[in-house]
Amino acid sequence: MMCAGTALVVDAARLAGYWPALLTVTLAAAMAVREVLRRRAAARARRAPVAPPDRLKEMSRILAMEVAQRRRSEVMLVDARARLGEAQSQMIHHLRSAGALRDNETASHTDRVGQMARHLALLAGCDTEFASQLALAAPLHDVGKIGIPDAILLKPGPLAPSEWDVMKTHTTIGAGILMGSGLPLLDLAAEVALCHHERWNGQGYPRALKGPAIPLSGRIVALVDVFDALMSARPYKEPWPLSRALAHIVAEAGGHFDPNLVRLFMDQIQDFVAIRERDRDEEAMQGADQALDWEETTPAQVIPLPMH
Repeated sequence: MMCAGTALVVDAARLAGYWPALLTVTLAAAMAVREVLRRRAAARARRAPVAPPDRLKEMSRILAMEVAQRRRSEVMLVDARARLGEAQSQMIHHLRSAGALRDNETASHTDRVGQMARHLALLAGCDTEFASQLALAAPLHDVGKIGIPDAILLKPGPLAPSEWDVMKTHTTIGAGILMGSGLPLLDLAAEVALCHHERWNGQGYPRALKGPAIPLSGRIVALVDVFDALMSARPYKEPWPLSRALAHIVAEAGGHFDPNLVRLFMDQIQDFVAIRERDRDEEAMQGADQALDWEETTPAQVIPLPMH
């Protein structure tokens, strides 16, 4: 009996000696199991619930309808933009026709101003869209002459100072006709109408803007309008020979005209002469007949002004 009791005590003592190690192992195993269970729970929480097959089909149908509707909207937007562009072009055409009824300048002159403005804008680094818009807007630069009395507008001789003051108002009249529509093309045309008589040196009208303060559209149209007008017959003057017209353009670089635009214009003068040649109405032919000496004007193309 004593031997059995002694053995039990010894076994208990041995078990007591191993207990810390057993407890540590048990706790570690429990923590490991708990961590595995926690990670599985987190993974299930992150995983999106799987929709039943019918729900997936419905979601796919709705998505397909949304994509189709978006495509239809894009097509409608493209069509609306095309219609808006056509409407603006038609409006420009009608305004030009109304102006031509009263002005002594020909429709061909305004066409050439538009084409020359487009070409000069591209030479100046403008993007194609702006240049194309300017080609449509530039012919309306003098639309404000609709509001000038015939006695002044059609007077064959020089204007008196008071008459000249009235004539100058065609810039603000034109801008008033064109502005406020919210249409980009007409807004550009209004800008051209208002600013095409501003001068680089600040001595133009109606706002006496100076240098870069003049919108680029106005600076471009100012140059090509004067060039074509000098080369054309008017009730008050004969067409100028090309050499004389170019000498005037060069002399006014930094005065009337943006000097950098003058440089670009002179570097490619043959392109602008070609535009006049393509549009050979009677008054343009008179100017073209005297423009054959343009190759003799090479020295005038050297403009000692820095490019900015």
